[in-house]
Amino acid sequence: MTIAITGATGHLGRLVINQLKDQVPASDLVALVRSPAKASDLGVSAREADYSKPETLDRALAGVNTLLLISSSEVGQRAVQHHNVIAAAKNQGVKRIVYTSMLHADTSALSLADEHRETEAELKASGLLFTILRDGWYTENYTTSVPSAVSAARSWAARTMARSRRPRGWTTLRQL
Repeated sequence: MTIAITGATGHLGRLVINQLKDQVPASDLVALVRSPAKASDLGVSAREADYSKPETLDRALAGVNTLLLISSSEVGQRAVQHHNVIAAAKNQGVKRIVYTSMLHADTSALSLADEHRETEAELKASGLLFTILRDGWYTENYTTSVPSAVSAARSWAARTMARSRRPRGWTTLRQL
């Protein structure tokens, strides 16, 4: 049984592949990526697959049983890109698609939800088995910005102290 993971060189894709390698043989996993050379460190086979280039998708999905379709990051292009992947999956006989949607995609008023709703509707009409993962906002979306926030805070503190006529004493909670 072959499991393919789209966006395999991204944050989620890499995590999924590493977790799956603990569950199934690496030979059963395929990384679907725009640039296979960037996937050489994953320890699984890699195939070129670009959501916006349908000609890459049929080749990439040949022999795949289960596909993890990690939602595209290109807002405004997602519905078309996801359509390309679903169409190729059907052409190649993929049995199941697991799709990373968004929390409350079916009822959310957020503009991002529209593309997820379209993709979910297409999956439901596809005739394929599917699983929709409605995950919330990833914590990592916040934590990846911590280093720049700390740097900005340090810069602000230095400027504030330089302008001040009186000395300031900075204390951490642990120092108390």
